[in-house]
Amino acid sequence: MSEHHPPRGNWAPAKPPPAFNAPAAVVAVIAVLVAVHVGLWLLGEDWEVWSLYALSLIPARFTVPGYPMLPGSQYWSLVTYMLLHGDWMHLLFNCLWLLIFGTPVARYLGSARFLLLCLVAGIIGGLCSLFLHWGQPIIVIGASGAVSGLIGAAIPLMYGVRLPTGGGRPLSLPEFLRSGKALGFSLVWLALTLFSGGTGWTGNSFLAESSIAWEAHIGGFIGGILAFYVLARRMRAA
Repeated sequence: MSEHHPPRGNWAPAKPPPAFNAPAAVVAVIAVLVAVHVGLWLLGEDWEVWSLYALSLIPARFTVPGYPMLPGSQYWSLVTYMLLHGDWMHLLFNCLWLLIFGTPVARYLGSARFLLLCLVAGIIGGLCSLFLHWGQPIIVIGASGAVSGLIGAAIPLMYGVRLPTGGGRPLSLPEFLRSGKALGFSLVWLALTLFSGGTGWTGNSFLAESSIAWEAHIGGFIGGILAFYVLARRMRAA
């Protein structure tokens, strides 16, 4: 099934496409996340423990001499931590939000830029967790930073400017910063994220050791917005 890419600079919200018509890149990312989780679940506890050892982001690895790790894992884990999830519910919600918010972003940016935005947002989210928990022996896992980046990137599309000639375009960055609806959505998302982190009502509390970092959500969200505008500008200039 082919993807439809709207003309550059002329995007408008359309009827939400059915889930089975989601862009191939979105389906592929979801498939990888599910395959990793299912594979580790089938392989058993030993492999699950090994995956945390080899792939999760652990700030202590950057500062504690002799901390157990594979050589170089402190660096590649800034990417691979996104492949792991704490449980089925964690995976389910990340895949659901990825489908909902990733679809319009992938349709506008195209597959390659969509994947790059996910990577950048996830890495920035990981770096935020790393710096705010510098040297601590906590385990950070989950694609929530990348998914939060897609939520941020989708906002200029959701509240895009309609053109008199028909169609529309995403909000520019100055328009985003002046838009009550876009800022309101962002503030509500930020409040829910901080409330979740402060109370642990989703199981992700920053008041106790947790394997899912709220910092990655906020860092990924901001990184996704900035990455969207950089990639959208390069797309229009191409």
